[in-house]
Amino acid sequence: MKKIRITYDYNYLDGKIVQMWKIMGIPFTFEELPQAMQDLEEIRLDADTSPGYTMEDIYKYSDYLIAEECHPVLFDVHEWVENYEEIPD
Repeated sequence: MKKIRITYDYNYLDGKIVQMWKIMGIPFTFEELPQAMQDLEEIRLDADTSPGYTMEDIYKYSDYLIAEECHPVLFDVHEWVENYEEIPD
């Protein structure tokens, strides 16, 4: 069985840069960043070149992952996620 990976990057969420966690490219949670981190050039460049999201988008993606029983925060997916230990709390 091929395992998948949890990834993260920096995206705009309703105008603020956040660290967005994704499974199979689908965002499932995020972490707000202090303004000092949002101001870092490397993080801002990553966010500027990545898709932006709204809270409505995150709600819809989470709803889909829940319906498929593959939301990493809510369901036990460790058997098919290669880097399960990197899932945020």
